Amino acid sequence: MSRPLLLAAVVAFALLGLAPVVVMVARVDGADLHAILAARSAALLGRTALLGAGAALIALVVGIPFGFLVARTDVPGAPLWRIAGVLPILLPPLVVAMSWAGMTTLRGGLATTLVLGLCTFPLVALYSARAFERVDGRQEEAALLAGGLRAALRAELPLVLPSALFAACFAFVLAINDFAVPDYVSSIGPKWNVYADEIFASWRSSRDTGSAVASALPLVLLTALALWPALEMRRRSLLTSFSGDFRAPGTLRLGFWRWPALAFVLAVLGVAAFTPLGRLVWESGGGARGFSAANMQASFARALELGRANLASSLTFALGAAVIAVPLGLVLGHALERSGTLGRRLAPLVLIPIAVPAILFGIGGIALWNHAATGAIYDSGWMAVLLFAGRFLPFAVLSCAAATAMLDRRVEDSARLAGAGPARRLVRIVGPALAPAVFGSGLVVFVLSMRELDAAILVPAANSTVLFRLYNAVHFGRDDFVAALALLVVFFVVAPGLLWTLFARRRLEILP
Repeated sequence: MSRPLLLAAVVAFALLGLAPVVVMVARVDGADLHAILAARSAALLGRTALLGAGAALIALVVGIPFGFLVARTDVPGAPLWRIAGVLPILLPPLVVAMSWAGMTTLRGGLATTLVLGLCTFPLVALYSARAFERVDGRQEEAALLAGGLRAALRAELPLVLPSALFAACFAFVLAINDFAVPDYVSSIGPKWNVYADEIFASWRSSRDTGSAVASALPLVLLTALALWPALEMRRRSLLTSFSGDFRAPGTLRLGFWRWPALAFVLAVLGVAAFTPLGRLVWESGGGARGFSAANMQASFARALELGRANLASSLTFALGAAVIAVPLGLVLGHALERSGTLGRRLAPLVLIPIAVPAILFGIGGIALWNHAATGAIYDSGWMAVLLFAGRFLPFAVLSCAAATAMLDRRVEDSARLAGAGPARRLVRIVGPALAPAVFGSGLVVFVLSMRELDAAILVPAANSTVLFRLYNAVHFGRDDFVAALALLVVFFVVAPGLLWTLFARRRLEILP
C-alpha cells in the first residue's frame, strides 16, 4: 500500500469520523457527569437495552431461517425472495412505523420493538445466507447421510451462528440508537422514551454540548458493549468461511415442506415490506376518502412539486457521501485486512463513528464545524455531505476489508514482482477484483445517507433533506402527500441496487 495514499486516507477518516467524537468528549466536565447518575437515566438505559434486545431477538428468530431458506433450499422463487429480502432494511424505519401505525393499534415499546426488529432482520438474513453458502459441501453430505436434514442443520448452525450474531449485534446497535421511530410512536400514543430522545431533548433545551454528551455516555457504553463482541464474531466468521479445497454445497430438497417454507418467506416479506408499501400506495390514492388512480396521480404530482428540492438535496448529499466514502473505504479496508494482527487491533477505531448515537454525532459535527474559520462549509450543503460520509464510512471500510480477505494475496504479490507500484496495484488489481464490494459499499453509504434523519435533525444544512421534510409532515397530519413522498423516498433508495441487479453480471457484495 502506498504510504502517502494511506496517510491521506487516515487523515481524512480522522477528520470526518473521529474528530466530531473527540470534540464532543473534550467538552464534558465534572458537573455534566452528575446527570448520568440520576434515577431517570437508569430507567431510560434499561428501556433502551430492552428495545435493542427485543429487536435483535426478532432479527435473529426471523433472519436465520429466512436466510437459510432463500439461499440453500428449493423454495419456489428463492432467488427472487432473496433479493426482495433486502427491501425492509432499505425502507426508512420511520416510513414502516407510520405505515403500520395506520393499520394497527399497537403503540409504545411493543410497536417500536417490532418495527425496528422487522427493519433489521435482513442483516441477519444476509449474513446467515452467506454463511450457509460457505459450508463445505462434503461436510454437509456426510451429515445428510448420517441423519438427514436435521443432522445437517445441527452440524452447520455452529458455523453460521458467529455471522448471525455479528449481524444481530448491529441490529441491536441500530435499534438502541434510533430516534425517529420511538419519537413518532410516542407522538401518536403513550410516551415510551428511550435514550436517543433524552439526548435530543437535552441538546434542544440547553444547547450545551457537554450536557448532551454526558447524558449520552451510558448509551455509548451500551453500544460499545454490543460492537466489541461483533468484531470477534466477524473474525470467527471469516476464519470459518473456507477450508482447503472448498466445495460449494448443493441445493437442499425440502419435499413437502417447501410449501410451508414458502408461506413463511412470503409472510415475513409481507409483514416487513409488502404490507407497509401497500398501505402507502392505498393512502396516496385517497385511502378512506376513496382510492383512485386520479387521486394517486395528483398525490405524486403534489409530492414532486413540494418535495422536489428536498429530494434533490438528499440525492446530492447521499451521492456526495458515497463518492467520498468509496475510495477511503477501499484504501483503509485493504490496509486493515492486510495488516494482520495490527489491523484487528485497529478495527475498534473504525467503529467509533457508529458507536456513538447518530444525534450525538450530529452534535459533534456542529461543535467541530460551526466556527468562523469553517463557517462557509457549515452553512453549505458540504456540511451534510461530510456529516453523512463520516458517519457511514465504517461500513465502506469493513465491506472492503471483508472482500479483501477473500482475495488471494498471491495475485497482489505477482503484480508487485512484475513491477507494479502500490497505487497501481490498488487501481488495476485490487479495485477491479473487489468491484462488487466497492460498488456495494458505495450503495450502502448512499442508502444509509438517504434514509438518515437522526444525525441530520439538528444540523441546519441537513434540514433540507427529504427525510426531515417527511418527519415534519407526518407530525402535522397524515395525508396522501405524506404517503406519496414516502414512496418517492423508497423508490430512490431502492433504485441503485435494483439497477445493479438487473444489468450487472456479478452479485453485489454489501456485507462488511
